Formats: sequence, structure tokens, C-alpha cells
Amino acid sequence: MAARYDFREVPSKKENGEEPKLYPHIISSGTIRTRTILEEISEASTFTVGDLEGVLCALTEKISKYLVDGYHVELGKIGYFSASLKATHPVKDKKEIRAQSIYFDNINFRASMWFRKHTKGYVERAGKYGSRSSSQLSEEEKLFRLERHLNENAFITRSDYTRLTGRLKNKALEDLHRFVDQGIIEPKGRGSLLVFIKKSPSKEEI
Repeated sequence: MAARYDFREVPSKKENGEEPKLYPHIISSGTIRTRTILEEISEASTFTVGDLEGVLCALTEKISKYLVDGYHVELGKIGYFSASLKATHPVKDKKEIRAQSIYFDNINFRASMWFRKHTKGYVERAGKYGSRSSSQLSEEEKLFRLERHLNENAFITRSDYTRLTGRLKNKALEDLHRFVDQGIIEPKGRGSLLVFIKKSPSKEEI
């Protein structure tokens, strides 16, 4: 993915005049809502959005139930959920506080090793003041990322291509339609349901 990053200063803890160190951090591209994810999964499968919403609702209820019962919950390859507690006031002796003064405080999430390894992509430096502009990848690099995605997935959407290359909406569509003209991919659907798939070989090419 072409995540955008910038740097933040972290002041040195030592008072020796050392210059603050810079650490990279991701600049958010926005928030992907649940509905968007469900619609994309629905387009690529036989499940309806309603089916997926039902499963998600059931999962949410079950995860909550088991956390309340004191379990850690594993969710597929994504990771693990656990609950944390908090007391109404600090104590030095555990006998000084009763169960009524202890309550659920927060839900913790720990990503699985698989998920951490799988969540890797490309990064590019953000422009000044966080302004957004399309990345300037070479044509070869854009094609490489496109083909790699299609080798692992049945289709690619405009938003997928944007995440892979950092190309904003209009530029991304220009790229994709150019690849269509070159016979690399072909469009399927229209409007919000438009996707691109690998171009099927013609009878003459078989």
C-alpha cells in the first residue's frame, strides 16, 4: 500500500542539548467504514451485504460475551481481544477493595503474527503541510503492483489501485483505463460497481 508518512519530533530525555529525534508516522488517508468493506466483499463473493452484516453482528455479540466471561478471544488470523479492569481508587492491600469497586475499563487488541506480517506495503513521503497529491511512480512500477494484486485477487477496484500506488481518484482512473487500452485488463460493471480483471486471452492467442 502507498501509505503516506511524515516525521514527528520526540524531545530527548537527556538534558544535554541533544537535538530531538525524528520518528516516522502514518498520515491518515481517512476512515474506511464497515459498510464499504462489506460492499466490497459482497461484490467479490456470493454473500449479500445483509448476510455479512448478520455475521458481523453475531461475531460482535459473541466476542463481547466471552470477554465479559473472562476469556481472551481469538478472531481468525486478525488477532486477540482481551478486557482490562480498573479500580475506583488505588490500594496497597487487595483486602482494602471489594468487587463492587472494580469494573471493566477497556478492550485491548493484539494483532497476530500473521496479520502483522501480512499488513505490509509501500510508503511515500507526504507533501508539505499534509497536502495530497498523486504519487509519481514509474509506469513499470504501477504495472508491477497492478499485476501482483491481480495474481492474488480476482479483480481490482479504483480504490484498491489508489491504495497500492498512491494515485488519487482521477489519476488512478486514467491509469486503469490506459491499461485497458493496452489490453492488460478489462472493465466489468459500472459506476460504484466498476471493477477491473485480467484481460482474457482471445481465441487467436490460445
